[in-house]
Amino acid sequence: MARSNIPLDFPTPDFARIREESGTVTERSIRSLYLSSLDTRRRLQRLQKELGWQSVDFLAGNFTANTGTWTVASADQKLYEYTKVGRIVQLSFFLEDTTTGSGMGNQLQIALPLGLTATAATYTGPLIVKGAATTEGYVTTGGTSLLHLYRTDHSDWPSSVTDNLDIRGYIALQVAQ
Repeated sequence: MARSNIPLDFPTPDFARIREESGTVTERSIRSLYLSSLDTRRRLQRLQKELGWQSVDFLAGNFTANTGTWTVASADQKLYEYTKVGRIVQLSFFLEDTTTGSGMGNQLQIALPLGLTATAATYTGPLIVKGAATTEGYVTTGGTSLLHLYRTDHSDWPSSVTDNLDIRGYIALQVAQ
């Protein structure tokens, strides 16, 4: 939806003066237009809130790995947001300067927001990885409540990296709720 810089908020008309100068029919018409515009404004604001991107609050437990430890600090979560329309969810994330422990496996995991669960395995790409491992990958849901992040060649994520693993990704999926 295109946004306009035209304000949707305007002052209440002086209905007594309109009635005095133009009559009751004109006053009723202006009053009806005014009340309709207030209702339209309220509906537009609700739609923008419902359909706009919503930020996911930082929670360290949202970021895990199938083997090893993936640490994402609050400052590392530059972007993690979603939009939900019906049962379709779009997620976008950017995690910068994350840390990995020793013995990392081939899968990093991010919890879906709102406790949502994917209805089926969904694959998408690309997943952009910079820092200790500059490569590409993909994101899948595996039909669970987690996003699974893989490198394209399915190799293990680099181990013992401190503040040097940046990950950006996007996925659209269908959820159960």
